[in-house]
Order: sequence, then C-alpha cells, then structure tokens
Amino acid sequence: MDSLTVPSLSPSTGSQLSVDEMKLLAKLEEQNRLLETDRKSLYPLNGVLQSPTSPKTFSFEDDIWGNVIKEWDDWCKRKVGQIKVLIRRGVPAHLRPAVWQLLCDAQNVAVRQKYSDLLKSSSPSETLILRDLTRILPQHQLFHNKAATCQKPLFNVLKAYSILDREIGYCQGSLFIVGLLLTQMAEEEAFYIFVRLMKDFRMRDLYRSNMVELGCCIHQFDAMIKDQLPELHSHFQTQGFHTSVFSSSWFLNILLSSLPIRAAIRIFDIFMCEGLEIVFRVGLALLHMKQTELIKLDVEGMMNCLQNLESWASDPDGIIEAAYQIKYNPSRMKQLRQEYAYIKTKKLEEQEELNGLSSENKHLKQRLALLEKRCSEKLVPQLKKELEKTRLNTARSQSALKEMQANILQMEESSAVPNEDSVMSLHTELISCRLQEAEALTELKVLKQHIKDLEEKWQRQQVQCGGQQKVSSAQNELQVELLSTRLKETLTQAALKESRHRLMKLQTENKIYSNQLKPIEAHINSQQDHLQELTSQNQDLCSQLQQSRRQFSTVQYKQKEKQDKEAANLTIIAVLQKQITELQSQIQSLSKHTMFSQPAPRPSTSTSLKHNDT
Repeated sequence: MDSLTVPSLSPSTGSQLSVDEMKLLAKLEEQNRLLETDRKSLYPLNGVLQSPTSPKTFSFEDDIWGNVIKEWDDWCKRKVGQIKVLIRRGVPAHLRPAVWQLLCDAQNVAVRQKYSDLLKSSSPSETLILRDLTRILPQHQLFHNKAATCQKPLFNVLKAYSILDREIGYCQGSLFIVGLLLTQMAEEEAFYIFVRLMKDFRMRDLYRSNMVELGCCIHQFDAMIKDQLPELHSHFQTQGFHTSVFSSSWFLNILLSSLPIRAAIRIFDIFMCEGLEIVFRVGLALLHMKQTELIKLDVEGMMNCLQNLESWASDPDGIIEAAYQIKYNPSRMKQLRQEYAYIKTKKLEEQEELNGLSSENKHLKQRLALLEKRCSEKLVPQLKKELEKTRLNTARSQSALKEMQANILQMEESSAVPNEDSVMSLHTELISCRLQEAEALTELKVLKQHIKDLEEKWQRQQVQCGGQQKVSSAQNELQVELLSTRLKETLTQAALKESRHRLMKLQTENKIYSNQLKPIEAHINSQQDHLQELTSQNQDLCSQLQQSRRQFSTVQYKQKEKQDKEAANLTIIAVLQKQITELQSQIQSLSKHTMFSQPAPRPSTSTSLKHNDT
C-alpha cells in the first residue's frame, strides 16, 4: 500500500456505522480521554522512552481497533470514513505505533533493512544536529526529563536521513517530528516512518531551500484568515504583522513545538491520516478562539501570545472539535495554490527584470567609464586646445588692432605735411588776402569816381572861367592833381596785382597741400577699412570662441545628462534592492521563527488517507 489517503469527514460519515459500532466508539472516546489524562500512557512499552508503568489495554479497544489493525486493507478500501472518525476521536496510546506504521505503510518502505548501513557513513550535518540537540532538547516539553535517553536515537535517525537524502540533509523542524516518533517506537521503525512522511506527506517540499511549498501554505493560510476572520486579518495588516511570523513553524513541525504534548500528539494522529489539512484547521481554530484577545494586542503582544499556546490549548478534544467547525474548501485551496504560483512567477519575472537592470546598469557603467576615458583622452584636450588656439588668435587680433590704431595716431601726429592747424592758418591767410583785394578794388573804384568828379569839375570850370589864363593855371593844377591820382591808381593796381599773385600762390600751395593730403586720407581710409576688417575678424573669432564654449558646454551637459541617467538607474536599482531587502527580511523573519535550517522536496503520494476515500 504505497498510498493511502482519507478524504475529509462529511456529516453523513457517522451514518455508515452500525449501532453497536457507534456504542463502541462512544465508549472508546470516553476511555481514550481517561488515557489521555495519564501522561504515562503516551510512552508504550515498545517505544524508546518507556513509561515506568505500562498502559492498560481495554477489551473494547481490542474489539474495534484490533479489528481495524487486523483487517486494515479491508477498512482502507471500504471504511475510510470510519477510520477518520476513530482517529479523530483518538488512537489508544498502546496501539498508536502500529496505527502510525499502517497509516504510513512503513513496512513497504524502499530503504528498509538499510538503516544500520546508513549509520556507518558520516554526514556533513552531524555538527549541526548535535548543536540543535544540545540547545533544543532539554528545553522542550516533548523531551522533558528524557533528553539523555532520547538524544542518541534522535541523532541516529536524523543523521541516517541526512545521508539518505543529501539534497535536503538535516532540517531543524524535523527534530520535533522524529522526537515524537521516538516516544512511540524504536529508532529504526521511527526512521522508516519519517522517510514515508518526508516522501508522501509534503514534508520534503516544505523543507526545500526555496521554500516554495512553505510559502504556498502560508499564502493559503493567510487567505483563510482573511476570508473567515476579516477583523483579525485587518488588525494584522494594520500592525504590519505577517502570518508567516508564527505560522511557518506550525507547518514545519506540525504544531509539535507550539501546542501541549497531549493536543499535539492527537493532531499528529490526524495528520498521519489526513495530511496538512489538519494544520490549517487547527491553526485557524486557535486564532478564532483568541481573536478577541489578539485584536487588543500590538505586534510584540501577539507574538508572545501565539508562541505560548500551552496555556490556552490544553483541551485536545475542544481544539479538534473547533478545528472541524472551520470551513475548508479544497477548490478554494487549489485556487489559492494557483494564485500563489502566479505571484511566485511574477516575483521571478521581477527578479529577472532586476537582474536585467543590474546587468544593464553594469553595462552602462562600463560604457560611461569608456566614454569618460575617451573624453578625458581625446575630446576634452582637443576642445581645450581649440579654445586656447581661439583665445590666442583673439589676443593676436586685438594686439594687431591696437598696433594699427597706434600707427594711425603716430602717422597723424608725425606727418611732414601740414597738420590741421597749418591748413587752418592757410585758409585764414587766404581769406585775409581776398579781403585785401576787395579793399584795393574798393579804393580803385573810389579813385575812378574821384577822377570822374575832377573831370566834371574841370569841364564846369572851363565853362565858368572865360579867360585862357585862368583856364591854363587851373588846368595845370588839375593836371597835376590828375597825374597824382593816376599815380596812386597805378600804385593801387600794382598792389592789386601783387595781392592777386600772392592769392594765386596761396591757391597753388592750397592745391599742393590738398593733393598731398589725398593719399594720406586714402591711406587713412584704407587703414580704417583694415581696422574694420580686423574688427570683423575679431568678431568672427569671438563668435568661434563662443561657439567653442557652447560646444564644450554641450559636451559637459551631455556628460552631466549621462551622469543623471546613471544616477536615475542607481536610484531604480536602490529601490529594487530595497524591495529585495524587504523580501529578504520577511524571509529572515520567517526563518527566525521556524525550527529548521534546511527545507525539503515535495512528497509524491501521501499515505494519509486522502485519495482512496474519493
């Protein structure tokens, strides 16, 4: 029987039992409660940790459980629901080892008869196992006052499995499961059952290092809390209290490290029959029982409350009864598993995207470093050289311009040609000569008028004077006066001619000076044109300088822009790294409250009683 699964119990299951069987079950339940009150009944004679007194065996237990064990194959095929009822009501302590072996089909395990050979080999996990045994064993109720007796068998079973399954090796959570098995049976039988649990009860998947199965269980459990205890879930969200903080250890060691031993062993019975469903049910039932108290607490208070379940989970029957009042929908659980797979896929895609961004960032860094190297080796020195050359050309142009301006000033100052003052004096002298000529012409006109007046006077005198003598003497006087006047006229004309000569001379000199000034003016004009040309060249050079500066500024801006892009990429990477850090912190907080160090692969088919009932 490689796979024996029992479906969840329905209300109609009890109707399949006969009246006599129901009476026997009622008596069995009553007696089982009595047995459970006696802690010594937890340690059967064939277990490693034996009780000082052997538990009693009751005839009605033999009637029904003896029949179940004797006709196990028939019960598994036709009375799966009845097996569930019996197990939920409690397995007699002295029959528990046999029932567990039948539930797991430990007799047909593939590694049977290899246990002693495995112990002869050495395991790399031995030091870790010994450390946990020394640290955890004396403190837990499961091994109270039994640490010395249980340590060697527990070490052997954990070591043997770490050698058998080197991929999983040793996980801290398995310590509690193996410890519970050793309280019921010998170490070799405990080893075979543990192998079955790892293979067929999803425990190997829970212990895998990638924690995918554990994450899926926590996601399903969180969704159940949200659906059935919305107020508590809202309080968890408000306080930032993640379900994984307390629930991870519940799944990894089937509540063995959290509940009192009487309740834990009853739940483990059901786990051997129905699988991890009981962990979901009991976990949600415990939260429902303490919902009112938990809502009033902060994170630290909730953590302390959920870590100390012994004080308020001491009634196994009450817990199991509350657990089966919890709604458990397999279709909903399947949907949540698919949802978690989708979320996990998205996270993997985000991780791949992050890896791509990291790779791209690395490539951009290399490219930026290469560009900076090229700029530092070629572009920047070239621009600096061009800028220096432009500045040198500008300085030369300005120097040449100043030199030309100085030359013009020097030529204007030291020229042999009359300067501006000389030209002005010549113009003044020319004007005075023309004024003198005008005065001479005026005097000449006055003389001519005087001569005309004299002639008129002479003629009148001749008319008035009748005698010739008088005429001759007066004529002589007039002639003398006429001659003197003509002499003056002649002198005046001579002076006038001299003034005209001087005027012509001055005009000639003026023309000469004007002719001499023309090439100088032409030279000055050419120098001014050259000056304008140099000024234009200077402006062109200034424009080239500004353009070079703009190019240099553009290069600097591009470099700054690349640096900004790099900074933006670094910011994105920082944000993604922060998200990774948060995820890692959640994983670390998850790992902190789990009682294992390595996780495990998924079991193929469980020997719990799940598929046969269907």
